[in-house]
Amino acid sequence: MDKNLAKEKSVILIGKPNAGKSSLFNLLTGLNQKVGNYSGVTVAAKKGKFADYNIIDLPGLKSLHTTSPEEKISKDKLLYHAKKSTPVLFVANGLMLEDSLMLFSEIADLQIPMILVINFRDDLEKNKIKISLQKHSDLIGCPVMLMNSKSGKGLNDLEKLLKNDAFKVPHAVCRSLYDEWKDGIVINNYANSLEKDNAINGLKSEYFKRQRIISAITRSSIDKNEALDFQLKSKKWDKFLLHPIWGILIFLLVMWLTFQSVFTLAAYPMDWIDNTFASLSSYVNNNFQESMLSNLIAEGIIPGIGGVIIFIPIILILFLLLGVLEHSGYLSRISFISDRFLRKFGLSGKSIIPLMSSWACAIPAIMSARTIDDPKERMAVILAAPLMTCSARLPVYTILIAVLLPDPSNGFFNWQGIAMLSLYLLGVLGTLLVSWYIGNKTSFPSNQLWTLELPVYRMPNWRNVLYNAYLKTKSFVIEAGKIIFIISIVLWFLASYSPKSEEWKTAAFEKAQQQNNSLEKESFDLEYSYVGYVGKFMEPAIKPLGYDWKIGIALFTSFAAREVFVGTLSTLYSVGSEEDLPIIARLRQEKNIETGQARFTFATCISLLIFYAFALQCMSTLAIVKKETGQWKYAMYQFFAFTFAAYLFAWISYSILA
Repeated sequence: MDKNLAKEKSVILIGKPNAGKSSLFNLLTGLNQKVGNYSGVTVAAKKGKFADYNIIDLPGLKSLHTTSPEEKISKDKLLYHAKKSTPVLFVANGLMLEDSLMLFSEIADLQIPMILVINFRDDLEKNKIKISLQKHSDLIGCPVMLMNSKSGKGLNDLEKLLKNDAFKVPHAVCRSLYDEWKDGIVINNYANSLEKDNAINGLKSEYFKRQRIISAITRSSIDKNEALDFQLKSKKWDKFLLHPIWGILIFLLVMWLTFQSVFTLAAYPMDWIDNTFASLSSYVNNNFQESMLSNLIAEGIIPGIGGVIIFIPIILILFLLLGVLEHSGYLSRISFISDRFLRKFGLSGKSIIPLMSSWACAIPAIMSARTIDDPKERMAVILAAPLMTCSARLPVYTILIAVLLPDPSNGFFNWQGIAMLSLYLLGVLGTLLVSWYIGNKTSFPSNQLWTLELPVYRMPNWRNVLYNAYLKTKSFVIEAGKIIFIISIVLWFLASYSPKSEEWKTAAFEKAQQQNNSLEKESFDLEYSYVGYVGKFMEPAIKPLGYDWKIGIALFTSFAAREVFVGTLSTLYSVGSEEDLPIIARLRQEKNIETGQARFTFATCISLLIFYAFALQCMSTLAIVKKETGQWKYAMYQFFAFTFAAYLFAWISYSILA
């Protein structure tokens, strides 16, 4: 805790997940925080300035009874500030007001000054849900206001309340929840109960008492008929979308359409970008005097950067579509319909959101496992999450699928989308198997109670959807671009120079050409470059998988980040080449020197896809696993186990298909 923070005028911003708290924090402070519709968005307290206040944004909290590491951040900081009577700005989901008021009532029992902000004002007005603010304020004992954190409607009213320091201590509900100790306030979790059943009964009694009081408040201050009508609209949709059979089939259909849309919509801009960078390389070669610098630009920098930029369309479209599903409230339903199925593998519906967030990146997914109370389930998510297909795998999958399958000629629906969905399902299968293994081989306690609050369906906040997709795409380009830029320069140097003299290479090439008339000088020079020697050293180990030394170099460099694989191949196949072709065309034309056949055969492409589906080629992921588990042994176990599995399954697939 910042020592100076206690001396400043501060406000705690807190609320349940899905309440729009982070959006309000953005409006108040002008800072850009990630906005999402799932737990784990804010994994640490954030601070910003508004008027004369320090606004402290705490992670989403469901209850003060929580034991999850992430929510414990909120609880501990809240209790710390409660001892100092720091005022609280509580953000409630107006569409699920009773649910939000359960947490509000727990914090109200701390008897600290509060203001209740009921969010989603526009949705309430649209659905004709009327709340008597004065009556509601009288019943709970503190100021109440309506707000829309999406559009900023109501921000002026909130600003007036803050400037007038209008916080008031609300009415207490269940003061017995807390114990007053000499060192401050602590939560009474009935820990002194001798029997577990007594503790559970105590919690249930408290819960039902709060529920009765809150229901009475909402009945008195809200138009019941209108609110009921609004809830029924979501329930009608849920009859189909939460069906144990149809719900899963609909989800698979939605995801298939998502991936098919990604391929179809991204095809044209990707082709344009690929051809543009090939033309740039050709322009440099044809218009600049040959030199070390011009070769570096044409054969190293341009192909390397092009290997990143080409994937902007596919990543942007994917995050846009996933953002629409997320902000509409649909993705939260997946937790519900998947709970019974996931329990067979030692998981619960609470794991599905962290695991699905791995489709963006395993790092925030592993960090968001803090929201899981069950230690065994949390460890399973941490160790299995990297098997879910992250965005870094997309460049590898996209290129290899494009090489493997012919260009789509039958419109929107084609085999490329099915291939991509299959790889995602393969990642899901691997995740479930690892989770099942952990659930059966570890001794952590399990079978924790899990509850879920389903948000109502609503139109996505298009500004947030677009902005989040932009941020994620920008992050991919910048983070991957930095790595690829450096590796491209190093690879170009290692591929352009040789430990052998020019005289030796000339004599050796003439001798080799006598045995193979089709041997090209650029291929020979690349083989006897520095990178060629490194690749040749690796080749015996990867040859059983169908890979040559060039693919081996790409595998090696991609341990820094998976997406580097494409940039490496782009650089290697550009060095010394007289043809400035798009990368997909270069891979299709690459020949196996020993057989004269295509290097990237069906068997080789499948082997590579399988390898990247299982291999943990991400240093950052290993670092975050160590941080979250506190031990390197779990990260190392994860790395070697996944690498072995990747090699084994790639070898099996190549042996069968070759």
